[in-house]
Amino acid sequence: MFTGTQRTSIALSALPVPSGPLSGLLQAARDELAGLASGRGVTLSVVFDMPALVRVNEAAVAAGSWEPMLPAAHPACRSLTPGNAFWICGTAASGDVVTAQAGLLYDCSTQSIGDRFNAMTVFYDDPATQAPDGEWCTCTSDTANSTRGQVVWTNAGWTRPDFQGRGLFPICQRVNKLAAWLLWSPTWFISVVDPDIVPVWAERKMGPRHIDDEPAITYNQIGLKTLPMHLVRFSRAQFLGDLAQIAADLARAA
Repeated sequence: MFTGTQRTSIALSALPVPSGPLSGLLQAARDELAGLASGRGVTLSVVFDMPALVRVNEAAVAAGSWEPMLPAAHPACRSLTPGNAFWICGTAASGDVVTAQAGLLYDCSTQSIGDRFNAMTVFYDDPATQAPDGEWCTCTSDTANSTRGQVVWTNAGWTRPDFQGRGLFPICQRVNKLAAWLLWSPTWFISVVDPDIVPVWAERKMGPRHIDDEPAITYNQIGLKTLPMHLVRFSRAQFLGDLAQIAADLARAA
């Protein structure tokens, strides 16, 4: 785990990698991912200021390029601190934020992540008092209902339209999981995926992962729409294996 998490942000290229058997792999992957983003005109950093992500979201919603974030990443709905939340910020040479993605840690030692979707404690600290009337979530995913331990949910992903098509999303997904690993060493990484973007999560793009065949998580968010979602889950082995492939590709290119 790296220190200095009380800082507002830290550049990806400066993320400390602890010494140990995985240090070479983690550093090689970090440097390669930073280089891949730089080659696409974007500098990545890990930011702990969650209200700043809200401001980015609100500006993008006003511009018509993003929908309002799920309450899970909103500090008005959950107690978000450097101990359980960050976001990946991608800035262009102009200084504009052009891509973003959140990483959220959940303690699922006594309740599975599926239980927490059903209880809506993935979205709110206290759903009974915070969730609007009529809002609900159901999870029938066997995978989600058996996923316990320390779980990181990568969500709130967005790229400004003029930076789309550069492959930033899979880069930021890997950076998101790498930062979460360095911070928290979680047991699992998950995401939820709308049915129409399942192809984006193909293994050749995102690395080894499990994805539910059916959208077994349904969230009825008041004021927006009912969202059927597929669960995507990465184990530690899948995450580290994917980083090893990145490092191997880098070594071959050297």
